[in-house]
Amino acid sequence: MDYRDWQAGEDLKPFGIEKLVICPPWEETEIAKDEILILLDPGVVFGAGFHPTTRGCLTALWGIYQMDYPEKVLDIGTGTGILAISSAKLGAQEVLAIDHNQLAVETARRNVLLNAVEDRVKVVHGEAETMGEEEADVILANLHFQAIESLLRKNPFSARWAVLSGLFHGQVSAVLSSLEKRQVEVHDRIEENRWVTLVLRKTPR
Repeated sequence: MDYRDWQAGEDLKPFGIEKLVICPPWEETEIAKDEILILLDPGVVFGAGFHPTTRGCLTALWGIYQMDYPEKVLDIGTGTGILAISSAKLGAQEVLAIDHNQLAVETARRNVLLNAVEDRVKVVHGEAETMGEEEADVILANLHFQAIESLLRKNPFSARWAVLSGLFHGQVSAVLSSLEKRQVEVHDRIEENRWVTLVLRKTPR
């Protein structure tokens, strides 16, 4: 089965989100001086970049790094590693990427090597629910609703930023309700089709 069929009709060609250019390693593409190339072979793992949740997270990441210089990033549910790698190329010095799927872990590790960011990105096998208290400047969580709920129960939000995605419109109010008593505000809300990506920012005491 070729990539087009496996990805439900999506042909894996280079595409851009802001100044990030995502390109399969077997394709050739030219980028401008101010653009950042991300080489990505998704294999059979979710996270080729086409899905609205991935696109929303990439847009959110770009926006964060235009305002701030987060050094430590936690990517929960890394999939292909696209968000972890993008974080490193945007300036993160230490990225911890986690996934419960061993195939995703192996795929992400290959993509980390492909982009030569193995000195800054570590990919580990584990459950999202166990990572809530890890210290980071940015938390990325492109997960299903139940996993996000569990994460929010355990996360003290010491991070300056959090990007939550994988949410349908009807699930956003429940997430926001759980954040009412936290020192966090909604900095941005990125919507595409029926999907929502929330960009949260810690508010000062």
